[in-house]
Amino acid sequence: MMEIFTHEEIRDLAIATLALTIIFSFEPFWGIDFTLFPTYLLIVILTFVFHELAHKFVAMKFQCAAFFKLWHLGILVGLAGMIVGLKFVAPGAVIIYPFQFGRWGFRKTMLTVKEKGVIALAGPLVNLLVALISALLPFKIAEFLFRVNAWLFFSNMIPLPPLDGSKVMEWNPSLWVFLFILGAVMVFL
Repeated sequence: MMEIFTHEEIRDLAIATLALTIIFSFEPFWGIDFTLFPTYLLIVILTFVFHELAHKFVAMKFQCAAFFKLWHLGILVGLAGMIVGLKFVAPGAVIIYPFQFGRWGFRKTMLTVKEKGVIALAGPLVNLLVALISALLPFKIAEFLFRVNAWLFFSNMIPLPPLDGSKVMEWNPSLWVFLFILGAVMVFL
């Protein structure tokens, strides 16, 4: 039986989750708000992990091998940005290998630009959906849910590789423009 997650993926997801929780719990001039740390930890575990799972499972639907990998530069940029109030959140990515293993080795498959775009869009759509639903809820925790998911959505729609926005823009530029503007509105207004 094939395992869904490798030990390295679990380790990298745990480190990324901790880094994101620190980034969201940090307030400029105040530092980490330890009273909100557990709330952000729960939200990050649920939303960030589901974001990455969406990428992984959609890639697997396209018959690809997919593994989460920590992105050290993304964590460093996020930690530096938190000092001035920016919540750049890209601590890792699902790396996709367009081949599947078989009995006699592996078979190479080619992903189309559309397939790459769909895989890239799967994760941010999870965050967009959670952000929009939480915007309608009257609970205090809904504000935190909205904030985390709006930033996750917007950060991933930035059109720079290896971020999801670069693949979505290559596949469907008009959809990317709409989503990028929507993300900017959610984060900055």
